[in-house]
Amino acid sequence: MVFRTAFFAHPGSPPELARTIQIACDKAIPGHIGLSIVPWPQMDVFGQSIGDKVREDIAAADILVGDITVPNLNVYYEIGYAIGQGKSVAPVVNMSFAEATRGVQSEGFFDTIAYRSYENADQLSEIFNVLPNTNLVELYARPLNTSQPLYLLDTVRKTDFRNAIVSTIKDSKVFYRSFDPIETFRFSTITALAEISASAGVVIPLLSTSIDDAARHNLRAAFMAGISHGMGKKTLLLQLGGVQGAIPADYRDLVQSFTNEADTIEAVKAFCTEALLATQQPPKLKASSRTKLQALSLGASAAENEFRTLENYFVETSEYVRTLRGEVTVVSGRKGSGKTAIFFMVRDAIRSKTNAQVTDLKPESHQLSLFRQELLKLVDLGVFDHTIAAFWYFVFLSEMLFTIKRHYEHRSSYDGNALKALIEIDEALDLFGITDSGDFTARINRLSRSVTEEINAAYSKGSSLQPHLLTNIVFRGGINRIKQLIVQYSDPRTNILLLFDNIDKGWPTKGVEEFDVRMIRIMVESLDKIRRDLDAADRRFTSVVFLRNDIYELMVEQTPDRGKAGQIRMDWNDPEKLRQVIYRRLESSTGKEGASFPVLWLDHFDARVEGMDSFDYCVEHCLMRPRFLITIVENAIANAINRGNPKVKEGDLIAAVRQHSNYLISEFGFEIRDASGLSADILYEMIGLSKHVTKEEVLARFTSAGLGGEELEEAFTLMLWYGVIGIVRPDGTERYIYDYDYSIKRLRAEAKVAAINKYSINSAIQLALN
Repeated sequence: MVFRTAFFAHPGSPPELARTIQIACDKAIPGHIGLSIVPWPQMDVFGQSIGDKVREDIAAADILVGDITVPNLNVYYEIGYAIGQGKSVAPVVNMSFAEATRGVQSEGFFDTIAYRSYENADQLSEIFNVLPNTNLVELYARPLNTSQPLYLLDTVRKTDFRNAIVSTIKDSKVFYRSFDPIETFRFSTITALAEISASAGVVIPLLSTSIDDAARHNLRAAFMAGISHGMGKKTLLLQLGGVQGAIPADYRDLVQSFTNEADTIEAVKAFCTEALLATQQPPKLKASSRTKLQALSLGASAAENEFRTLENYFVETSEYVRTLRGEVTVVSGRKGSGKTAIFFMVRDAIRSKTNAQVTDLKPESHQLSLFRQELLKLVDLGVFDHTIAAFWYFVFLSEMLFTIKRHYEHRSSYDGNALKALIEIDEALDLFGITDSGDFTARINRLSRSVTEEINAAYSKGSSLQPHLLTNIVFRGGINRIKQLIVQYSDPRTNILLLFDNIDKGWPTKGVEEFDVRMIRIMVESLDKIRRDLDAADRRFTSVVFLRNDIYELMVEQTPDRGKAGQIRMDWNDPEKLRQVIYRRLESSTGKEGASFPVLWLDHFDARVEGMDSFDYCVEHCLMRPRFLITIVENAIANAINRGNPKVKEGDLIAAVRQHSNYLISEFGFEIRDASGLSADILYEMIGLSKHVTKEEVLARFTSAGLGGEELEEAFTLMLWYGVIGIVRPDGTERYIYDYDYSIKRLRAEAKVAAINKYSINSAIQLALN
């Protein structure tokens, strides 16, 4: 029998939990089970640093057993550290505690590495006999990503502290990837390990308990910090203010605490330089020892995390081609449909051409909702529209001038005329108080605050807030100078392009309000005005705004001339088109260009799942979203690797679909909340419903959740709109909104004409509901 040592990480409370663990450890006699277990309370830490001793004992152990019944920062850090050290980990959950598994399943940490459950000391002792022997680092670590070497743990709330970090990283010109809980609600251990291993530096902000979502964020932070420290990665743990004692003992000494944002900026700036230097270190990972599945990489499901490599496997859809040709001004699509991928690919394609000026605006967060609220307090509706229009006009022209400035900065070192132009542009920007500090996010936030403060000052002096006064406040007396410089430093052949994404990012979670949509409508109209003004000066200007579908549909309802904006929708309804997304990624990863999809797919995946084609099985459960399809396939690969399978088996795919179904309940809940203001837990009310249901059965569940009146019908419509529920036609076939080209009117019309009252819950959701 091979003798192994184990470190048992568990919370000190509740006492019932700690007592059960201690009894089980006492029963584990090393001579009988070949395992020596040391619970963390039995460590000899007298006169030593607790954190150092914990890390030392984990490094000396063969395996870490971690109790995750109750979320605990120290325990999650220790599990992460053990993973980073290449140790086997065995998560366990005491099922006798209420809501124990729901808490674990809702986060996603252990979706693909699995955990064991127990109810008493005897059952826990039995688990000690079957502990795993898996090195997750060997299985899932990736080579260093030199294109985007930084990895950031993002936050739900885009606070000034968080914005200062992101703006500084962008200013440093070190490209980064991130885990953004707005984009990806569920946190995957396998993904985190892969991303951290591919990073030269990891930036992890800690949040005060007073900030929304702080508990979940800090749990992720502890886990990621553990992995990063265990792998020896450069790690920046930082917090603004806060009480030092509130940080868990395991990593308290490794956290940098700041009292102001200026110091935060300096620390992040210095860290970015260190991380960039770290990319020059020789690689430690030997690709030759990796299996075929371990070497298979589908890229990131979010375009922001792969924009430097996206061209290797991007699918050039008709939507992309039309956008590239300048035929559309609005690209709309559901979350995860690929809007941002088009944003990056169009930007890079145009930017690479000669005589092109591309202004790409992608705010990580903004305070425009606050700006809107302050304006509404001070001005009436007509003046509100006028002020917002002037605001957008100024923002876009000033950012376009910034693009020209960056071009001349590059040339000024060897071109005297470029230096002269640069001086002229700087003088104009200085006149408006526009500085280089920070990124677009910082500039748009500064401008909105500045305008609000000046309007408040004028209001307090008793000035009449007429449109011309508000225009002067926004334009500051000379917007024509900026417009003149844009024309002066371009020519009729110049391709002037402005791309704007993420405008709906960071909106309040109480739902989209009328004035938010109004603000976007005015923004699109302002871009059209810029086009007309530059056209009058013989300059060719095009713009594209990327919006969520629901936002665009609301905007169209508010627009008198509905057919004016050239719009293209990015929603997917063709399985063959989705096949291309996976095919191109398989081609790129394997290097087998020209090989057919069946050859590549069957080389890595079983052919059938529950009697149907295995790829079609994945598509059936992805709600026709590319991001979801990529996630399912990645989860299946992770399951196969973790189980030691040479290729992805039927059981790996079934487990991946179930894991993703759990993810969808949470993901859709928050997506629905953000769009409508309904509870994020709305989908949980459908647990236990059968596959085929009546409308009355669904509404009864919503009623029991406290909905009533118009909310009931709205909630049911949203279920149809998101594809959670579809109709069952008289011939027994199921149809969802994507089968009707995403037309809710068409779907409801068929239901009405056929007098349908039998509905179906989408297979992608049904698994988790049962």
